[in-house]
Amino acid sequence: MIFMSENENPREIAELVESSLREFNLAMQRRETLIFEISAQTAQLIRFSMISLTVWAAAMFALIIILLSDMGNITQRLDEVAGYMKNISQNLTVVAGNVYEVKHSLDNLDEHVKVITMMNDSVTNINTNINDINTSINQINSSVITLSDNIALMRVDLAKMNHQFSGLNSQLGVMGTNVNRMTAPMKFFPFP
Repeated sequence: MIFMSENENPREIAELVESSLREFNLAMQRRETLIFEISAQTAQLIRFSMISLTVWAAAMFALIIILLSDMGNITQRLDEVAGYMKNISQNLTVVAGNVYEVKHSLDNLDEHVKVITMMNDSVTNINTNINDINTSINQINSSVITLSDNIALMRVDLAKMNHQFSGLNSQLGVMGTNVNRMTAPMKFFPFP
């Protein structure tokens, strides 16, 4: 605090006031410079955070699209497998019907032995039924081969999906490291 004595002249007082105002002005300029630097660093940190979040969101969106595509392929393969299973079921029904007809023909064979012409007809029916059985068995074999091919394609799609999940895990690890790096400068701030 400045005490004025009676022998101090006004010029000295003016110089003292001017000196105090200069120091005050210099202190205010330093304060303004510090505020500007802190706001620039904060803005840069916010920009970097927003860019990082945008890149991360784009990567996650791309991985989700790839995952949905793979799931669509698997669903399509499962639909094809269901169709082949339906065909196999129908072929088994036909085979059961043909076996029943063969059994019926064999049951009636005793009656046809008595009459040669009737027996010839039964043998013809048996041959027809056996041919039908062979045709049904060939259809079953074809359906089983197609089913095996579809299961192999499903294995490939599952391997691709596993690879995508591995890539997703890797991206999440990189993202965790980036978040740790991004928050490291926050340790220098005085607030918790």
